Formats: sequence, structure tokens, C-alpha cells
Amino acid sequence: MTDVLDRDERRVAPAPWHPSMGAPPGLRPPVASADSTTTRRSHGAAELHWHPSVGAPGSALESGRTADADSAPPKSHRRKVRTGPPRRRALLLIIATAIALATLAARLVQVQVLDRETYAALGERQGTAQWELESVRGAILDRNLNLLAVSDNLPTIWADPRLVTDPYQTATALASVLDIDIGVIAERLASDRHFVYVARQVSPSDGLAVQELQLEGVGVRGESSRLRPNGDDFARGLLGAVDIDQNPLGGAEKQFTEMLDGTDGLEVARIAQSGMPLPTGTELFEPVSHGDDVVLTLHTQMQWVAERSLSTAVHTTGARGGMVVVMQTDTGDVLALAGVARDSETGQIGPVAYNPAYTDAFEPGSVAKSFTVAAVLEAGVTTPTESHSTPAAYMFADKEFTEPYSDVDRQMTTAEILIHSSNIGTIRLAERLGAAEMQRSLRAFGFGRLTGAEGAPALPGESRGILRAANQWRGTDLATIAFGQGIAVTAVQLAAAYNTIANDGVYVTPRLVLGSVDSNGALRPADPAVTRRVLSPHTAGEMKSILADVVAEGTGKRAAIDGYRVAGKTGTAQKPSPDGGYSSDAYTSSFAGFLPADHPELTVVVVLDEPDEYRAGIVAAPVFAEVAEYALRMLQVSPDA
Repeated sequence: MTDVLDRDERRVAPAPWHPSMGAPPGLRPPVASADSTTTRRSHGAAELHWHPSVGAPGSALESGRTADADSAPPKSHRRKVRTGPPRRRALLLIIATAIALATLAARLVQVQVLDRETYAALGERQGTAQWELESVRGAILDRNLNLLAVSDNLPTIWADPRLVTDPYQTATALASVLDIDIGVIAERLASDRHFVYVARQVSPSDGLAVQELQLEGVGVRGESSRLRPNGDDFARGLLGAVDIDQNPLGGAEKQFTEMLDGTDGLEVARIAQSGMPLPTGTELFEPVSHGDDVVLTLHTQMQWVAERSLSTAVHTTGARGGMVVVMQTDTGDVLALAGVARDSETGQIGPVAYNPAYTDAFEPGSVAKSFTVAAVLEAGVTTPTESHSTPAAYMFADKEFTEPYSDVDRQMTTAEILIHSSNIGTIRLAERLGAAEMQRSLRAFGFGRLTGAEGAPALPGESRGILRAANQWRGTDLATIAFGQGIAVTAVQLAAAYNTIANDGVYVTPRLVLGSVDSNGALRPADPAVTRRVLSPHTAGEMKSILADVVAEGTGKRAAIDGYRVAGKTGTAQKPSPDGGYSSDAYTSSFAGFLPADHPELTVVVVLDEPDEYRAGIVAAPVFAEVAEYALRMLQVSPDA
């Protein structure tokens, strides 16, 4: 029991206190004083600790302590609180502050003084936005104000590749409605650019189908395009075309682009930081100026008939191509201008993209004999009834010429030389004129020069043809040029020259434009065609009569039209060969004329390139009759009495 009690007493008896055990339990916290503390650093802060020499906290020794020096702890137990080198810290703080202030001051000087205008402009741009206002290209109209070409708006598919999460999946969806390969679309969508075109100017149905897909990163917007109501092939060479960005490529689109082009507008307005326009309104506004509409001399129905008839003739004769020109006699207005060609690979026949009637020069052959006869009549060196000896063979310079369709000597009047298309008779008439007078007369008819007025812009690619100066004529040049070899003309030049005879000897410049219509709907007529006299009315009257007899009695019988007296001439010309001579199996066949012969309203030229049956009276004259007959009905020209 004692042992147990002793164990219990030992268990509960307090152990003697030792300084190493810290402050005795139950005593109050130590009171710190300068002399009774030691210093210990912990995380950079000074902590005060009790020292055993002071006595137990709260003891009589502590409570009765005075400033007696004998009661102070030994100096060896004193430590000072260290706070670091203050001067160095202060110096570093001052230097850092000075550098910061100097940098700030320098930046302020740069922004507010040195680069003030630059930053002011930058701020102005950030506070404003500008929008380009797209102008509309003018329309092209026919003489009756029917649309031939007009600006339209078609959907264009675009994308921001940064917003397309799966290019191939998106491309698959787009390819299901667009006629574009999936790989092509996927490649565009995988671009690192911010904007790419997927497909431009698609059909409205395709644009709607893409919108309904609601693809992330893909959008649809309207884009200006060119619409041809009669089809892209109609009057293709005359109208020309524009590329996908509305830049003109040829034809009327290029020739009259200054009238057709408008001027884009501009709007500059203040905007908020969110991008919304501020109520302060527009700062700058430049209005849009839309292009003018151009009114051509073209007659839509007549153009359609000319293209159809010409295409049929090229097909049935096996020709490589052909041209038709229809002119109004007194005004020079071009009512139809057709040009077709056979594709060398596919054999398909269709309108060409350029204007061969203005650009392609060819040797006219016998159709040019009319101008030789007109020149000698105008010069007064013969009369229509004068008789001439026309042998079957004739020596001129160093070459013997023969008649192509006769091997006997004949007597022919001047009129009969043209009616029966005698080469030798024409050569003998030209000898009376000489080279200088012949060249001057042909140039007066418009050969060797552009068809437009002096100083006026030429049709893109227009050819002058070939008519050398008289002092360059050598050997047989006078003889061959007299019957249509050694000279090259265009179909429009040929039409204008025949139209001179029809117009009582006055040359009228071929005209393609009637005027223009501005954005207010006001019509500004074009200047009248420039004219000049070439033949006297008397000579022109004689030529009308002779050319009417060519159709009635001579080589142009298939150009006749019931109820109307037709005047004209055939031309069958061997084509030059690369070796310098003439081909024996390649010909240009043509017919040029006007009607009604006594009071002409229309001049028509038909040219076929290398038909299988090359005689112009058989292949070209019927096309003339078909086109001219329809044109007479369109213009409501009364038949002859």
C-alpha cells in the first residue's frame, strides 16, 4: 500500500524546476526590458526572451528590481537589434525612384511633344471608322433600250480559317452543295490567313444552301457581278466581257469603260470603343457616283438573226468561220455585228470572244472591183456604156493575167466589166487612173485607216488593213490591187465603203454608240457620225444602177429578195500562202451590197473564211439575202413599187 501510495505520490509530485525547462507553469508572461532580454532572429523579426539571471518571472527579485548597476546582467549577455545598413537602402530607393521618374518624364515628352502628331492621328483613327461605298457599273443597252449587260449581285462564299475547327469536315459539307472538290476546299480552309474565298459569285440557290448549313467560320456575302440577259454568247465579240473583279477585258466593256465605270464613295464616322457609330454623326461623306448606261446602235433581233444565219452557213459550207455587218445607210449605225468560228478541236461553231469584223483583215478579191470602177467614173476617164476590149489573157508588167471564167476575147462596157466580174477589164480601167490616183481613191473610201473619226478612240484591236503608199507600188501592184489582191481590208471597212455608194457618195463613219444615260435617267445623245464626200451624187447613182444589175444579171443573183431591188457584188479571193504566193484551195468568199437599190436603207456585208464551196455567189450571197430580208421587216421598209 505504501508502495502504491508512494508510486502515486511520486507520480503527482512536481519535479524541481530548472532554467532549461523554461518559465515555471502558472507564472505571468515575462516583462521585457532592455537589460533583461536577449535577441534572436526568426524570419527577420526580433523576439524578446526571458533570461535566468533576472529571476523567475513575477518573483520578488523581478518585482523589486531597480536601476542598480549591480543588479544589471553582465555585458556579455547583452545583444543589440540589427536592422541592416540604412544608408545603402535609402540610396538604392532614391536611385530607383529617380530612374522611374526620368523614364516617365521621357515618355511624356515623346508622346506629348516629339511624336504629338503621330499619336494624335493614331487616336483619331482609333476613334473613327470608314466605309467604302461601292459604285455600280453602268448597263449596256441596245438601240431600243433593251438590256444587253447589267450589274447584278451574286453570293460569294468566304471563310475565316481561324474559326474553322475541322477543315475537312467543313469542306465535306460545302462540297455537298458546291461544285468544288473537297480537297480544294479543305486546303483553303487550312490556310493561316484571316480571310479566304471558298467560291465566288455562285448561284443564288447555292448561296442559300450554304447559309442553311450554318458552318462555323464560313459566311456568305453579296458581290457585284455582270449579267448578260441574252446569254454570254450573244454579241459576245461586240459587248466584250469583264473579269470576276469587274475589270473590262474587251469589246464595248473596255472601249466605253470611262462612261461605264462609276466612282466609289466614302463615309468616315466617329465610333465608340465597342465599334458602334456615335450620335455625333458622319465626319466625312463622299457620295457614290454610279456609272452611266451606254446605249449601243445594236438591234437585238437583227443581231440574233445575223448570228443564227452566219452559224448555219459556216456549218453547211464547212467554213472555218465568218462575219456579218449590218449598217444603217444614212446614219452609219451598226445594227448587227456577228462573228463566229469553228473550234478546230471539237468542230463546234459559236460566237468568238473578239470582234473579227474590226480586227481581222483579209484580201477582198472581186468585191473590191466596185471601187476601181467608181474611181474611173468619178475621174471621168470612162462612162458606164463605153465599150472595152477584154482579151482572155493580158500582159501587165512581167506577168500574164487570164480571166478565171472565160477563155475568149470579148467586148464589154464599163458596166459589164463589173457585172461579169472581169479581171482583165478591171486592170485596163485601172491603167487609165495610175497608181497615185487609185491609191488616193481607195483611201478616200476608208481603206488603210481606222474607221472612227480622227482623234476618236479606236475599237480595241481594230485593224487599219493594208494599203501601201502609191510610191511603194511595184510591178503588178496596180493590176492586182484593182481586182482585190495586194490590199487587205476589214469587214467594217468594206461595209462603210459600200455604204458610201449607197449614201449618194458620202462616207459615213460607222457608229456603235447612240448615247448614254446618266444616273438621273437623262439621255445624252452621241455626236452625229462624221461624214465626208467621196463620190459625186451622179457617180454614186451610176454605181447603184450597175450594182443592181450585178444582182439581177450577174454573179450575185442569189442575193435577190422578192419585192426589193438589191445592189451588190460578190468576191472570191484566193488566200495568201505562207510561201508568198496564193493558195489554190483556200478562199475568202464575200458579198457586199445595199437595198433597196434606188433609196438604200441598209448596207450588209457577209464574209466566209475558207468554205468548201468557195464561189461567193453560191455561199455568201444567200446569207446576205436572209439577213437583209429580216432587217427590212424589222425596220418596216416598204417594198419597191
